[in-house]
Amino acid sequence: MAPPESVAEAQVVAVSVVPELESPVKQAILVEAPVAEPDDFKDLLGQAVGLRLDSVSREFGGNDEMHVSALQNVSLEIGPCEFVSVVGPSGCGKTTLLSLMGGLDRPTTGHVYGAGLPLGELSEHDLADYRLQRVSTIFQTFNLIPSMTVEDNVALPLTLAGVEIEERRRRARHLLALVGLQDRARTRARLLSGGEQQKVAVARALANRPGLILADEPTGSLDSAAGEGVLNLLEDLNRRGATVVLVTHDPEVARRARRVVRMIDGRAIELDAGNPTVRKQEPVDPAPRLHWRDTLKVGLGSAGRRPLRTILTTTGVAIGIAAMSLIVALAGGLQGALGAPALATSQVHQVEVYPAADAGTTAFDAGTLSTLAAQPHVSAAWGQLSMSGSFATGTSAVAPASKPAPAPPLGALISLAPLHSSSVRPELSAGRLPRSDSATEVLLTDSEATALGFLSARGAIGTQVVYAAASGALMVPGVTRNPVTHPIDLKLIVVGIVSGNAMPAGAPGGMAPYATVRDYWTQLARANGWKGGEYSTITLLADSGLAVGVLQRRVEALGFQAQTFGDQFRSFEDLLGKMRIALLGLALVALLLACLGIANTMYTAVLERTKEIGVLKALGARRRDVLLIFVAEAAFIGLAGGLVGILIAVGLGRLGNVAVDRLTQSVAGAGFDVFRTDFGVVAVALVVAVVLSTVSGMLPALRAARQDPARALRYE
Repeated sequence: MAPPESVAEAQVVAVSVVPELESPVKQAILVEAPVAEPDDFKDLLGQAVGLRLDSVSREFGGNDEMHVSALQNVSLEIGPCEFVSVVGPSGCGKTTLLSLMGGLDRPTTGHVYGAGLPLGELSEHDLADYRLQRVSTIFQTFNLIPSMTVEDNVALPLTLAGVEIEERRRRARHLLALVGLQDRARTRARLLSGGEQQKVAVARALANRPGLILADEPTGSLDSAAGEGVLNLLEDLNRRGATVVLVTHDPEVARRARRVVRMIDGRAIELDAGNPTVRKQEPVDPAPRLHWRDTLKVGLGSAGRRPLRTILTTTGVAIGIAAMSLIVALAGGLQGALGAPALATSQVHQVEVYPAADAGTTAFDAGTLSTLAAQPHVSAAWGQLSMSGSFATGTSAVAPASKPAPAPPLGALISLAPLHSSSVRPELSAGRLPRSDSATEVLLTDSEATALGFLSARGAIGTQVVYAAASGALMVPGVTRNPVTHPIDLKLIVVGIVSGNAMPAGAPGGMAPYATVRDYWTQLARANGWKGGEYSTITLLADSGLAVGVLQRRVEALGFQAQTFGDQFRSFEDLLGKMRIALLGLALVALLLACLGIANTMYTAVLERTKEIGVLKALGARRRDVLLIFVAEAAFIGLAGGLVGILIAVGLGRLGNVAVDRLTQSVAGAGFDVFRTDFGVVAVALVVAVVLSTVSGMLPALRAARQDPARALRYE
C-alpha cells in the first residue's frame, strides 16, 4: 500500500448511474496512482564502456632490475553494462590488469581497447582524457589526499576538468549525500575512518560521470557492514548502465558479479564469453581542463602542508630580494639626491674663499668678487657683508628729555646668502625666513632679543627695530675697518629668531636679506667715504659636484685660501658605493641559496607526494596539469618571499633615510631620501622573485609531470 499521504493524490474513477438505463448501479472505484521512486543516480553516469584485451602481456624490470612477468597472453572481452569480477590470490596480476583497463599502464605486448580506443597507442594527452571522462578507479587504499577536505577530494576530478567552482561544489555535496557523508564535507580526509574514506573514494569515482568503474579490492579494508554497502552501490550503478570491473580475492565478494574471471600466475582462466564490446563509442566533448585559479589553489595548499620548510625557503628569497631592492632604491635615491635642486645650491657645491694668510687686507671688495665670479664652473657668487653697531626698538629710539635714553645693546648685522643661489638657511627657533633678498626684515638672535628687553625671544617677532652701524666690519680687537662718522639708521621688522650659533663667534645681533644689507652698506660707504673692504668672505657656487675640486684648486692658484664643505658628504657617498657592492654580493649569494632551497624543497615535495601525483594522474590529470601545480607552488614561494623582502627593504630604507638625514642636514642644509623605493622597484623585485622561484622549481616539476601513474600509485 502507498503511504497515507499518497492516498490523497490517488486518481478517483467514478461510474455514475443513468436513470434511463436499467443497468445495475456500480460503486465508485479508487485507483492509486503509482508513486515515482526518487532517482538519486540520475545524470551520474556516462555512456557504458566496453573493454577488450587481445593477447596482452605485461613485464616489469630489465637491466639490473629483477624481471617479473605480471600478465601472460591475456585475452578478455567485457561488454558495456557488464558486472565482472576478477578473482585470484595476491600477486596473480589482478591490479596490473586493472591498471591496463584504466589507462594507467601500457602493455608490453598485445592490445588493450577501451571505449573503442587503442589504449596502448594513445598519447599521454589522450590517455589522460580517457581517464578523466570515461573511467573511474576505486582504490583499495582509498588514495585520498589527506590535507584536503572531503568535499575537495570528491570535487578533484571536476577541478581537473575545469568545472566552475559553484557547479563542482553542488555536485560534490550531492555525491556525498548519496554515500551518507554530507555532514563530513568540510572535514579533512585524514580524520575519517576507513569505511568513511572508502565512501568518499566511491563518491569521487562518480564525479565526472564515468562509463567504466574499476574497483580494486573495494571491501578489503572495511568491516562487513561497510563492505556490503559498497557492493550494493556497485550493483546499483551496474543496473543503471555502468560497466563495473571488480578485483577481489574473496570468492563471496566475487559472487556478487554476473561473471567471474579467475587469475592465476598472470593468466586468465575460466572465462565466460562476454558481450561484444563496442569498437567505437560516441565521442566525448573535450573538457576545459584545470583552471589557473584552481592550479594556484592546489599549489598554495601543497605549500601550506610543509609550513616550516616553506617558511625557511621563503626567508631565503626574502633576504635576496630585500638586498636587491635596497641596492636599487639606494641607486635611485642617490641619483635623485645628487640631482636635487636643494643639493645643487647647498654647501656641497660651495667653495668658501678667504684672503691669503700673508695678505695685507682681511676683506674683499667688489672687484675681487667680480673676478672670482667670472671663473669657469661658477654659477653664482656672493660675499658676506658684516658690520658692527647697535639695535634699538622703535619705542626706545625716542626718550623723554628729563630721562636719558639707555645705551642701545651692541650687535652685529650679517647678510644672509641670496635666496635664489643658496639653499643653506639658518635654523629658526621661532618665526619665519625673510620673504625676499630685498625685504626690510631681520632675524634676531635670542640673546639680542633678550638684550632689547623682551621677556621672551618670541615676543620680538613682529616688532620694528632700528639698526645703527658703528663700523663697516665686525669688531675685531686691534683692527678697525671702515669706521662710521656719519651714521644712518636702518629700520627692520623682526620676522624670526635664530640661535646665537648662527652668528660668527656666537655674537649677538641679527641676519638680514642679502640685497638689503648690501644697499645699506653702499649708503654708508657713500656717506663715510669708504673705498672697499665690504666682504669678509666670498662664496662661489660650482655648477656641478664634479667641478667643486677643480674650482677650489683654481681659486688657490689665484693666491686665495679656499675651503669646501662637501668632503664629509662625498666620503659618505664613497661609503655608500662600497656598501652597494657588498649588498650586491649578499643579494647574489642569498638569491643563489634561495634558488637551491626552492629546488631542494620542490624535489623533496615530488618524492613525498609521489602517490598523490599518481592519484591526480589516475583521476585524469595531464602532464601539463601536474607541471602547473608544482610550478604554481614554486611561484607562490617566490611571490611570498618577494613581498616579505620588499617590506623588509622598505623598512630598512626608511631607517636609513632617517640616519642619512641627520648627516646631510648639517652638510647640505636639507634632507634627502637616499633610499628611494617606487612602484617600479617593487614590481621588478616581485617579478624577479617569481621568475627565479619558478625556474628553480621547473626541474622538479618536470620530474613530477613525467611520473608513471601506475608506479606512482605503488610508491610508499
